[in-house]
Amino acid sequence: MFKKNYYLISLWLVLGCLSGLLISSFFGKTEIHIPIYHNISNVLERTSPSVVNIWTSEKFRDWQEQYNKLGRKFNTLVVKERFIPNGSGVVFEKDLIVTNFHVIKYSLKQELLLENHLGERSAARILAYDAEADIAILGVIDPIDLKPVKMRKNIDQVKIGESVIAIGNPQGVGQSFSKGIVSAIRTLNDKKGSFIQTDASINPGSSGGALIDDKGRLIGIVISIQTTTGVDQGINFAIPINNVIEVFNSLLNR
Repeated sequence: MFKKNYYLISLWLVLGCLSGLLISSFFGKTEIHIPIYHNISNVLERTSPSVVNIWTSEKFRDWQEQYNKLGRKFNTLVVKERFIPNGSGVVFEKDLIVTNFHVIKYSLKQELLLENHLGERSAARILAYDAEADIAILGVIDPIDLKPVKMRKNIDQVKIGESVIAIGNPQGVGQSFSKGIVSAIRTLNDKKGSFIQTDASINPGSSGGALIDDKGRLIGIVISIQTTTGVDQGINFAIPINNVIEVFNSLLNR
């Protein structure tokens, strides 16, 4: 009888420990790697709803067919407007998106569109920005499927060689993922603070997107690439999450 109860208690203890690990991992509280839960496909599936594509308005001149009072057709040059994919953003809180200021700086008085991982779109407005820090906060107007990102708390423990994944909208092709490592933590000549350097492939349109660790926790906001060709050459940078949170709270007067 005693042996039976001993095995039963042991089983419940094991199940309790496993449940605790899963819950802790879900909230980013443990460093323990759980193979099934932290499989890269599962990580990306859970993180996809936390990153959006940003479309900005662009005005351009184009020829348009018109008719005069006699019904004769002629072409005239008119001003038209269209939305173009211009960058990426990360869901920080319900209906609040963080992106780079340089993604939206030419659209301060124009409408923005957000597109989630399912292709659903919502209008957005610019709530606040810090041009020097290159951070902007957008407010979601129409409800779409979005999920606040999980953030890594121990950002000071990020190590050189650690696996990372960049999520964004490179070249406007739609949400994409690229895997790499942390190449360095360094300063940039024209910017304040330190930055995470990574070789994860990043191209124009990825700015404002997420740099996550292999557990799906946000460690930085993609900011720029160093290139002589205009496309990725494996020298890419992200603003560390602790710096982003500091600017985020300051802009919202928290």
